[in-house]
Amino acid sequence: MKRTYMIPLVLVCLAVWAGSSWARSLEVDAAQVAEIKPSEKSEDVRLLVSFELPDTLQGKSIDFACVSFVADCAGVEGGVSFQGFALTKAWDASTVSWSAPWDKTGGDWDKGLSAYGISETGSGKTVELDVTEFANGWLKEPSKNFGILVKVSGPYLGTFSTTGAQGIPKLRILY
Repeated sequence: MKRTYMIPLVLVCLAVWAGSSWARSLEVDAAQVAEIKPSEKSEDVRLLVSFELPDTLQGKSIDFACVSFVADCAGVEGGVSFQGFALTKAWDASTVSWSAPWDKTGGDWDKGLSAYGISETGSGKTVELDVTEFANGWLKEPSKNFGILVKVSGPYLGTFSTTGAQGIPKLRILY
């Protein structure tokens, strides 16, 4: 039984140790972050996040990419479900709203390109979404890198924590 756990651990350690030869990783802070909702009293909050991919990734392939952010979740027992979508339109954090600059209220996103994450109920919970497909698309066509929109699926109360060192959404990449 212990060998089952040892093999993956050894492989992870080797990947970290040999990182300069075949596995490299990096972490990118969000370039833009905004929360939008239809009205002040609404609990339907969406998180918009965009990232600038570093030049070091040009000509590379991303093996794994995940977006992480902190959420304060109150809702059903067992956790809160989050869904992320690749945005299809440019936006600016200083002017974005539920209705602008979108063609559809609440944001324009690619329904065929999504990622899922679950957070346990509570304050300051980290949520991670696998966005490998999104990031590889952004590498291929940088002009389509508009970031992601994260929305909540199911009953939800609370906010995204997007300020302070812990709150800044991050994109972690293994290439």
